[in-house]
Amino acid sequence: MLQNVYEGLVAWRADGTAAPMLAKEIAISDDGRSYTFTLRDDVTFHNGARLTSSEVAWTWARFLDPKAGRPCRANFDGSRQIKIVAIETPSPMQVIFRLAEPSGAFLSMLARSDCDGTGIAHPDSIGADGVWKDAIGTGPFKLTEWRRGQYVELARFPAYHARSEPADGLAGAKFAKLDRIRLTIVPEPSTAKAAMQSGELDLWPSIDPKFAEELKSGSVEVVASPVSSLNAIVMQTGDPLLKDKRIRQAIEAALDYQNMAESLTDGYAKPSTSLVPLSSRYYGPVQKNGHRYDPARAKKLLAEAGYRGQPIKITTNSRFAVMNDVAVLIQAMAQQVGINMTVEVVEFATQLNRYFKGDYQLMVFNYTPYLDPLFGLDRFIGDKTAQADRVWGNPQAIELLAKLTQTSSPEARQPLFDDLHTLFIEDSPMVVWSSGVNVSAYAKAVRGYAPWPGRKPRFWNMEVVR
Repeated sequence: MLQNVYEGLVAWRADGTAAPMLAKEIAISDDGRSYTFTLRDDVTFHNGARLTSSEVAWTWARFLDPKAGRPCRANFDGSRQIKIVAIETPSPMQVIFRLAEPSGAFLSMLARSDCDGTGIAHPDSIGADGVWKDAIGTGPFKLTEWRRGQYVELARFPAYHARSEPADGLAGAKFAKLDRIRLTIVPEPSTAKAAMQSGELDLWPSIDPKFAEELKSGSVEVVASPVSSLNAIVMQTGDPLLKDKRIRQAIEAALDYQNMAESLTDGYAKPSTSLVPLSSRYYGPVQKNGHRYDPARAKKLLAEAGYRGQPIKITTNSRFAVMNDVAVLIQAMAQQVGINMTVEVVEFATQLNRYFKGDYQLMVFNYTPYLDPLFGLDRFIGDKTAQADRVWGNPQAIELLAKLTQTSSPEARQPLFDDLHTLFIEDSPMVVWSSGVNVSAYAKAVRGYAPWPGRKPRFWNMEVVR
């Protein structure tokens, strides 16, 4: 909902590069420490006010306020390399962000969709008591009704002015062709399937692939797209048994990745063992060369490591059926080469807690989509002694990640991604069995909808023709 209501200074294109959105021009100082954004003069908030530098500064003051508790604040307070030291408004249409150190990732960090693109709000969003009362953004749709636990309703914002560039990811031209959108909460997938078949729903953005064939037999279109996320099994490299790289490599060699992709996603996903998602511009020849199903090699590695059948536990959860299916299938494949693997099923909240504490041997874990794969890497590379939720603590990997953070040119980034992939395959700190995939179902009356690597549905440039 938020990405249709709010917009930031920049937005991600589908390939993960940052494009201007509320900004008309972006100037970077020679030392890389100052970013000057010149704002567009045709942007209006949902309350009719024109966008100026004042609203940008106000939004960011709240964003960086420790009392506000914004989860993405750590991206800009120095906790993760980027630190904003000042935000200045030299004129009504200019905003300057000053950084402690230069960063090649600053614009992409602003665009992160999991941080809602650091969207700009109007001060009227806040009541006299300091509590949010309205969602006043600049997006093509505005919030009109919210019934908690039931639905959210959006309406077309007539005063919205689209950019002139072609639509691309979350950037470019956004035309609000729909007068009204109701986002209905349907807890049970089987209920959503029935609602699609009856015509009660026009769009189901992320369906369970097992319903695809049944839905296609009616008046419903089913389409799929790779997603810029990773389906993974993390390994605790500090575990007494798994600290031996040969055992980790044996687990990688025991898995039939083609079989996993076909059986777990009904054939919609393609196998991949790279840290870079299939949809990324950085997925190239090096990333295609990864782990392979090789039972003989797995047995050889286990023998070299002196593995004697010690149990290895893989943790999953009871909330997401496919994650449980992953654990069961891996258990069966591991047993074929002599690995004694057991499955532990816990509540999802318990699993998350244990992930962040590093309390596991193996754990099924799927990562959030990041159109810029740098931020996916940042989720699991780091000093494990300082950050228990980091999966891969190799000093070389940490150094390469730091270089990536300082590099903005795609041409200069590619060899760094290549080096990280090569090191990852050798070190085997986690299993990646495929990139994410998003399967969507929509009524044939819907025009202009398409799943995409960012997963979240974009309601602009869509219409319904009855």
